[in-house]
Amino acid sequence: MESLTSPCLKIGSQNYETFSPGYFFWFGLAVIILGIYAVCWQLILERIPLTTAYLRRGFSYILLFVWSTLIFHENITIKQIIGIAVISLGMVVSVSDEHGRKNTSQNNASQ
Repeated sequence: MESLTSPCLKIGSQNYETFSPGYFFWFGLAVIILGIYAVCWQLILERIPLTTAYLRRGFSYILLFVWSTLIFHENITIKQIIGIAVISLGMVVSVSDEHGRKNTSQNNASQ
């Protein structure tokens, strides 16, 4: 959700004059999205540990890459692809580590 704010701001700043109604619409939409994101983030933090939640924020960088490619037809470079791969690998490693810790703690509890 957070990844949608940057495209809104870019559309507003590129397609409309500063302080025009269209500019304020896109800026306002970005603020609304950030407000909803803040509430959702707080609800997430109530349910899962901060370290687990924060590691998932890497997904927003991947989505931002997708939005910039699909909406603005920006060029894709090999460095960007490598960066996305590194972020994805980090998320996979963190998830596998969490599952390993859960299984270990469950096995210790059952013994």
